[in-house]
Amino acid sequence: MVDNQSGTVTELFGRESALTTVAHHTTAARRGAGGQAVLVRGARGSGKSAVLRRAAATESRAGTTLVSAVGRGERLPLAVARRLLVQAGVIVPELDGLAAADLYRVYRGMWRDVVTLAERTPVCLMLDDLDACDDATVRWIDFVVRRLGDEPISLVLSHFAPLPVELARAHVVELEPLTTPQVADMILTTLDFPPDAIFTSMCLRLSGGIPRHLTTVLADIRAARALRQESVELVAARRLRDQPAHLRAIAAALVVVDSEELVGPLAGVSARVAETGISALRNQHLLGDGLPDHVREWYRAGVLEVLDPAEVTDLRHRAAIALDESGHDVRAVADQLVHLPAVDTPWMSQILHEAATTGPAQDAARYLRRLVELHPDDVELRVQLATELSRHDPGEACEHLAAAFHRTTDPDLRAALAVKHALTGRTRTFLRLAKDPALSEDLATLLDAVQLSIDLDDVHAVSGAVAKAVPPKARDTTAQRCLLGVVAEATMRGGGSIDTAVGYARAALADPDALTDWSMLSAASVLRVAGHTGEALAVLDRAVDAFSHNGDSLAHSRSLVQRALVHMSLGDLVKATKDATAAVQAMREGGWQLPRAVILLAWLSVQTGNTPLAVRLLDEVDEDDIRHLTPTHREYLRTSAWLAFQQDEVPLAADRMTACATVLTATGLSDPSTLPSWTDIVQVLTLAGRDATAALREVDRLAKAWPTREAVAFSLLARAYTTQGTAALDMAKAASDGFAAVPSLLRQARTELLLGQRWTGAGQARQARAHLRTAVGLALRAGSRTLADSARTMLLGVGGRMRVPSTADGLAVLTASERKVVELAAAGVTNRAIADHLFVTLRTVEVHLTRAYRKLGISSRAELADVLAS
Repeated sequence: MVDNQSGTVTELFGRESALTTVAHHTTAARRGAGGQAVLVRGARGSGKSAVLRRAAATESRAGTTLVSAVGRGERLPLAVARRLLVQAGVIVPELDGLAAADLYRVYRGMWRDVVTLAERTPVCLMLDDLDACDDATVRWIDFVVRRLGDEPISLVLSHFAPLPVELARAHVVELEPLTTPQVADMILTTLDFPPDAIFTSMCLRLSGGIPRHLTTVLADIRAARALRQESVELVAARRLRDQPAHLRAIAAALVVVDSEELVGPLAGVSARVAETGISALRNQHLLGDGLPDHVREWYRAGVLEVLDPAEVTDLRHRAAIALDESGHDVRAVADQLVHLPAVDTPWMSQILHEAATTGPAQDAARYLRRLVELHPDDVELRVQLATELSRHDPGEACEHLAAAFHRTTDPDLRAALAVKHALTGRTRTFLRLAKDPALSEDLATLLDAVQLSIDLDDVHAVSGAVAKAVPPKARDTTAQRCLLGVVAEATMRGGGSIDTAVGYARAALADPDALTDWSMLSAASVLRVAGHTGEALAVLDRAVDAFSHNGDSLAHSRSLVQRALVHMSLGDLVKATKDATAAVQAMREGGWQLPRAVILLAWLSVQTGNTPLAVRLLDEVDEDDIRHLTPTHREYLRTSAWLAFQQDEVPLAADRMTACATVLTATGLSDPSTLPSWTDIVQVLTLAGRDATAALREVDRLAKAWPTREAVAFSLLARAYTTQGTAALDMAKAASDGFAAVPSLLRQARTELLLGQRWTGAGQARQARAHLRTAVGLALRAGSRTLADSARTMLLGVGGRMRVPSTADGLAVLTASERKVVELAAAGVTNRAIADHLFVTLRTVEVHLTRAYRKLGISSRAELADVLAS
């Protein structure tokens, strides 16, 4: 869309749909279809004001009484509303010292005045930048929107920042960033040539798709006649080349050092000239200020294109010296040195080394990477770099460890590199190559420990690894304790003695100062499965804190996943979800893969009722990439089965559980840590009407191998699923008692739900209601809204009402709006007064109360007060 008089691209480019939507609603109001409210939302510069101006022009031509205003950051109550309505002769009173009830009276009076205006001619209230209006005006607008009825009144509003009200009845028009085709059309319209994909992408990234920013970029390109399809960095350079030489020098110096005090000496001008030049450059937006960080750096790289490469090198060399001599942080000096083609003096190498030891891991890696480029055969440098990278980029770390391994013949160093490579990439590539008769006993033990740790995750190697796992003869060194921790897991996975496995695990954790996440996690998993959850949590708390402080993101994330599993086994889904979310976030920030964390968060999302998130998370996992990782693949299949079950795809859920059983059986192990999976398999297969006999046998076999209270409860629960009559009820009751003793809230809640289902089937509604109430309470405490909703639905179906054990548990089922209404109602406030206080309709209050009564299982205000009082 072009303004033919000025020839400039307007902010309405790409906003045709928004204009049509706004016009549709204002026209409908004008023609008697009832009051309309439209909320135009978008980033600054996205065209909101232009859309409102066009709508205002249309309404004026149609004879509508138009009043408009723009928010300017006012704070005086109703300041903007006063400016708005005075145009139509409406006087808004001052509000100093008015109580809430008086404010409501003023709002109502203002609304009546607007309605009176609309009796003569249609009215359009237009308010731009609603988020910059005073709070009272915003709330009056919300008051008006809620009361729109048959009157020929329309409101057209815009905002960018969040508002203190919902404006729930307003139709929202989102002004999204321009799409790639729209950007290409705007370039063609403005510059009269069809852009290629590279040039279009550059313009889109530089402007963010915001019309105002894109207009500026394209106007600059057209003014500079830079019509070639090159990068936007070239745009910055071309704009700067039109400036005087001293401004070009000042811009380049400022981009390099980002310190105004050094610009003068580096640019060869006086301090006063430097200050004036910087101001002029910023006024013309020639330094990339205000752009997103990565775009700003990209733009500033274009600024340096005004210089020859040799001039840039000289500038950076002089900048490094100036920064060093003026006492700037060593990393600021190193930031210049990493760009030099040669770091050929001792002081430069020393600066890079010093910067690598004082800064964050990402910066340290950047400095060390430059040193490695200069000295590729320096094994020590590669090891230093790999150590820093292993905390946030395991892939590149493994590349440098592999290069270091091939560049040394020292047996001990090769073994240490093989261990680090294996732990970083979870691969055994160099472990066998590192075996050497000349190795120290400790390094040989460490190689064995790491080999066993990796084999335990591999479906093809786990059985043989378990069979060959042997504890060290002594338990004095860190390497020996590492091996012992992994042997503890191997003993458990093979169904060995519970006492032996726990003894190994505790011995492996005897040194509180040792930090080896892989062996610690193995030992902690044994303690968790053996029922010693307190000990497991203590270990994992220490690991999470330690790895958080030392910056080892990968070890920190692995520890978070293991701790989430402990919380999950205890039935605390809130804490488990918090840990799993943190692990996934760290994984994404680091750019590395940790599918176990993603799958765990997906499982927790299913349990807490966040099905869309579970779907997205599982879509991120490529099943083919994890087939060889038995525990991970098992949990993937189990989670996808529960997701299908939650979506009422029972046959698919049964198929996935059957596949899970196949994966578990393929190992040939008697692994008690798989009991939850086998029990879920029994449950889903039974509900799908399929044979669960083999899975039930496996549950019984594993429970006998490791007869913990939880294992026995799992066995009883699995049998209860496949048994009918009184025997099933007895088994389920015993299972519930067992889970309560652990305690395992979620499992106990599932068992109580089963009891409720069975008693319902037996026609015993009273007994069913008791168990279903318990199931709801336990599920809410665990954080499983999915399970709580299922139990609550069944409870209501057998004539039950919720007897909420505590205010915290009861109000957890209410939305924020329902809770506000409930608290006022319990205090004796009438429905009409609640509506006035919350600025909502009477019908809204009634709906909230009805829903709250149903959720809480009550029918009167008296009972509501009792619930809150409890």
